[in-house]
Amino acid sequence: MSEARCRILVVDDDPFVAEMLAVILDAEGYRVDTAGNGEDALVAFRAAPDTGLVISDMNMPGMTGLELFGAIRAVNPDIPTILLTGSEDVDRGQDADAYLLKDEDLQDTITLSVASVLKQHSSKGKSI
Repeated sequence: MSEARCRILVVDDDPFVAEMLAVILDAEGYRVDTAGNGEDALVAFRAAPDTGLVISDMNMPGMTGLELFGAIRAVNPDIPTILLTGSEDVDRGQDADAYLLKDEDLQDTITLSVASVLKQHSSKGKSI
């Protein structure tokens, strides 16, 4: 594990999923903030300008994960994003760096996906 891990914002309207991901990522050394919806996520994002990755559920009341990514990228166009979805029928051409299915493997795939997305962004010379 590297000594300097970035701050991650996890957004999910299911408190169990948000807390599970926060615990897993915290154990990997990441600093994790959580929000239960897109509006609260925007407040948290603005309060923590050092956020290096946003993980969001697709379907939430008020604002979808993709709408949230659009609002966040208006502030920081280079921020990496991971979209969580309960359906395999998501248009993967949409605005996210990775897509993860909310299934029984999520606990195993989240850390691999985070590391992969952060590595992709750092290899492109984008700061995270």
